[in-house]
Formats: sequence, structure tokens, C-alpha cells
Amino acid sequence: MTGHGPRPDCRSSRLTDTKSEGVMVSHAHSGRPSRRQLLRGSVLGAAAFAAAPVLSACGGGSGGSSSGKATVRLWHWYDQQRDQWPQLVEEFEASHPNITVENRQFGDPDSFLPALQSAVAAGDPPEIFAPHVLAIEYGRAGITADLAAELGSGFLDGFFPSANGLFTDEGKQYAVGWMAQTFGIFYQPQRFREAGVDVPETWDDLIEVAAALRDGGVQPCVLSNNPGTNGLDFFLPLITQVADDPQLLLDLDLQRNGKKWDAPEVVQALELVQRLQEEGALADNPNGITTAQGEQMLYTDRAAMLFMGSWVPQDFVQDAPPEFVENYRVMKTPALSSGARHWCANQAGAAFAVSETSKNKDAALEFLQFMFENDRYTQVMNDSNSMPCTKEAAQQVADPVLAEMTSWLLDGDGAPHILMGPGSSDSASNAVSALLGGDSSPQDAAADIQSGVERAANR
Repeated sequence: MTGHGPRPDCRSSRLTDTKSEGVMVSHAHSGRPSRRQLLRGSVLGAAAFAAAPVLSACGGGSGGSSSGKATVRLWHWYDQQRDQWPQLVEEFEASHPNITVENRQFGDPDSFLPALQSAVAAGDPPEIFAPHVLAIEYGRAGITADLAAELGSGFLDGFFPSANGLFTDEGKQYAVGWMAQTFGIFYQPQRFREAGVDVPETWDDLIEVAAALRDGGVQPCVLSNNPGTNGLDFFLPLITQVADDPQLLLDLDLQRNGKKWDAPEVVQALELVQRLQEEGALADNPNGITTAQGEQMLYTDRAAMLFMGSWVPQDFVQDAPPEFVENYRVMKTPALSSGARHWCANQAGAAFAVSETSKNKDAALEFLQFMFENDRYTQVMNDSNSMPCTKEAAQQVADPVLAEMTSWLLDGDGAPHILMGPGSSDSASNAVSALLGGDSSPQDAAADIQSGVERAANR
């Protein structure tokens, strides 16, 4: 994802609130969180959050106002639109004089999660909030509204299916994506020309290209698997490539329809990861490379390719030499075979859910629809250099690299890569890290994921 600004200071700090003209912004620090953090930035925080009691609100919430207006509390940590939120609130309140919107923007997920946990436990969640990785759990508990029932297919069909699928369970949808993210391979065309190779179409092609690049004295494709959740963005779409069906991963994640992580499709995807590493397609020591180090390896000419997400262009604008920014390109992740679909990781790295029990639910739904009106939403996404979640806005992306990556989603290539099931993310990231570290086999890694998920379910 693009446009996230300086990386955050992860040290704890005191949360302060300021309020002006109906807009409340909470800042834990001045740094702007990477969208890598949006759903998976705090594994420990999410685990503690998930362990807390999940209570259905029964009192209707406290979203009232002394003036008699309906109050919509909006909670999130989406700093990418820090300049746009006050404008959205002001415009909405001007056209809806009976509704007040309080925008509470936290500094990062670590400060957001405990506050939301407390509100949910007290039976008074905000009217609209970022559901983090608990969208499905909250929906099942009756905390968040089924937006399919509230807003209908006419509204939801405008979003990318890969974004909707992340929040859907048994025909109900408990959130909508705010910012999408997708992944590709950023590369240096000059290195390809020097090696006499073309952009690879398949993974077999990538292995051949990597050999030529190594002969030229440069690392091939960087996969930065530190932290270990990064590797899931690479591995999980391979399951969809093997199955040619994005539904399989969604069923694996929530253990639906009899699907288990030790399925043949999962083993085959893990075998491909192992083969890519053993045959030299990946840069050395993926488990030791951080996101920032991976980016630096590409723009300092130590690597020819980098697998990473759609926030990278803004990183490069901020950190890389201007000549590199002028010349780098992005390609689709390779396909399993020639002519096959280039399934690539895509879901909503940021999303919003609506409280089911608030007495101001109708006002919240009104503001949610207002935010997604196409002209308004498109401008917000372009002004913040963000990737939209709706198909109509995706056709109007201004940044050329982001537009290229968004076009893959318009082609229908988006595949799930974010896990929400209990124990899924931790178990899968640990298994992939062990595989990349040479400490596990594809069969054992698949079995380890399934056993980890089962342990989490039985806690």
C-alpha cells in the first residue's frame, strides 16, 4: 500500500484526545503507521484482543448527544487520510444537520485495540469502527451488523469480491473494505536487459531468470519474511493458484466445508515455495530480511526484484534515489503455468464495521454510504495515494504504478491473503518460516498449520 509516510515509533506513549467541531483525533505518536500494520501489525495485541471476552451489546449504546442529535462515533487508526477525515465529517454534517460525527483516529493498532476491546466488553462499541482481524467473530457474536442485509447487493457488489470475501461468513457480510492492498514484484528493467532476460510469466520462468541474474552478480527476487507474517502474502495466494479457486483459502481459514490445512493443495503450494528457494529464485535468507531492508536491496542495486505490496511506491518516493524512482517497474506475480491466471494477493488492509445494537445504527449506515459515494471516495483515495476497494474508483486511480497494480484487480486476479480464523495467522506464518529456514518439509508444515488451528479452537 502506498502513502503511509514515516514508519511509526513503536514505543508505548500516552494517548491524548483533541476535539474540534465534532472531530476527535487521538494521537499516540506523530508517526504514520505502515499499511502493513492495518490488519496484522500487532500479532501479540491481536492475540490478547481475541482472548478477551466477546460480549454482545444489549443496551443500545451511548451514541447520543445533549443537543438531541444522533452521534456517530468513528474509531480507526487509518492515518493515510489524516487530512481528509475532517473534510469528510464537515461535509457530511453540513448536509445532515441532525447527525454529529466524532472521528477518533488512534496512532496505531497497539493503542486502538485495547480501547476497542474495552468498549466491546462494556457493551458499547462505537457506531463505526475498524474491526481488525475479528470481523467474523464480532459478526457471529451479534456485535457488528450484517451489511448484506442492511445495505444490499446494490451497494456491496461495487467492491472487489476479494475484499468482500474477507468479511463474509454464511452469506452475511460484517464489514467493508476501506483501502485495498495488492502485491506484485517490483524490478529493475536495466538488470533484466543486462542479463538478457524477459519478465517471467510462470514460476518456472522466474527460476530461469533468477539464475541469469545471479550470474550477473545480483540477488534475484527478495522475499522479506521478517516479520514472519510477510511470507503469508507470498504463500497464501499460491494456494489459490493451485486450486484456481479463491474460496478454498477462505474455507481453510475458518475451517468450513470440511477443508483442512493439510489438504493436497496446501502441500503443493508449500512445495512450490520450497522449490523456489532451493533453486535460487529467492534472495538468500528470507527470514532475516525486513521490509525496509528488502526495499533497500532493490533500490541500492543489490537485488533485481522485490516481492512486496502496493504501499511500496510511496516508500520509494520518500527513500530511494530519484533515478531509481524514475525507472523501476512492477510486474504481476508469476502464474503456475503459461496462460493460467496470475492470482495475486488482494484484500482490504483497512475496513469498517457498523455496530449492530447502537440506537444510532441508521445514522452510521448513512455516513458509511456517504463515505463511499464514488466521486467523493475516489477523490479521498487519490488525494491520500491509497488503493481503493471499489471497482468504480479503481478505474480512476491517479498514480501510474498504483493504477497498474489496481488493474490486476479489475481483471479479477485478486486472491485472499489475510487470515482471520483462530490460530490461522500465527500457525501459518510459523510453518512458512520453518520451511524457508530449512527446518520443515511441505507436508509437515501443512500438518503443523492444521494442528495449530485446532489447538487454538480448543482453548
